[in-house]
Amino acid sequence: MDRRVLVVPTGGLRREGITSSILSFMRSMDRDGLDVRVAAVYNNESDVLDELRLLGCDVVETPDRRSDTFGYVRFLISYMRRERIDVVHVHGSSSVMAIELRCAQLAGVRERIAHSHNTRSDDPRRDKMLRPFFRGSWTRALACGEDAGRWLFEDSPFEVLHNGFALEKYAFDAVRRDEVRLRLGFGDEPAVAFVGNINYVKNQSFLIDVFELLSRDVPGARLFIVGEGPDRSKIEGLIAEKGLADCVTITGRVSNVDEFLQAFDLMVLPSLFEGLPSVVLEWQAAGLPCLVSDVVTGECAVTPLVRFLSLRDGAAAWAACARDALAAAGGADARLDASRRALPALREHGFDIGEASKRLKTIYLGGE
Repeated sequence: MDRRVLVVPTGGLRREGITSSILSFMRSMDRDGLDVRVAAVYNNESDVLDELRLLGCDVVETPDRRSDTFGYVRFLISYMRRERIDVVHVHGSSSVMAIELRCAQLAGVRERIAHSHNTRSDDPRRDKMLRPFFRGSWTRALACGEDAGRWLFEDSPFEVLHNGFALEKYAFDAVRRDEVRLRLGFGDEPAVAFVGNINYVKNQSFLIDVFELLSRDVPGARLFIVGEGPDRSKIEGLIAEKGLADCVTITGRVSNVDEFLQAFDLMVLPSLFEGLPSVVLEWQAAGLPCLVSDVVTGECAVTPLVRFLSLRDGAAAWAACARDALAAAGGADARLDASRRALPALREHGFDIGEASKRLKTIYLGGE
């Protein structure tokens, strides 16, 4: 009989970090011998649910985790008992995962995986309150990186399982670069970009301040914000207020990020906190220089393409570094060389999704 696995992303199923990781694993994994179900706990996007179903995963729609917590808890315990779940795999960023892990324990699930994806919680009060309840709730601990594991699991042992991706898909291609730039409506102008959720953690307001200064020194520069999120209207207002509407584009969420990256020249990630951001790895695979907040773990700097800066240095310092990075960028040949050097380095560091998904399948099947 196939092993029954219930995957629970505690933040819901949206096209951002944790969900992107789950989708990558499901696309790549040979699930022979496994029956994988994914819980949709709240704030879910229908296209993500549709893709999971197309990939052959059952989507388990639960009561809303936030607005109906007691109903959610009752449902999980009943469902896991009734379906005789063998493995529960809970993805999250804090000890709030204890809710799902203790439900699994009460339901008799013997293999309970806690998977850490960040280096701090956006709700520290709840995290602190649930820490005692969280300890001992898991039978196996996974983390996207060393820092994320040490933060959540403290002195307990854990295994790093990187959020792998299809490396070759992101390799630089000069022909694709010209095609995407044509579609986006610009030519040889320098293009700075960000990819990710538009929210306070990702700190796009700081990015707009940086670009405002950069645009004074680099005529014709463009900024692309590739993503969607709760702060979009706020950022659009800031763009208009600063008179940048003609040179800043918010694309919304896209399904072909790998193609968009071909068109850009410099990536910026001014986050207030992060785990191990997959986007920085993807940017390196595409041969792109990256300016990254120093609160982000150094584990993401697999190549010399990444430079860390402190947010305390201010927007002017970031703009100066961005200007220098654009000036130092070579042509297509240099970009191709950077991409070709990055791919084997990323593979060596464990970011190839093929190998990562094999490891996860072994874990699901009960292997060491």
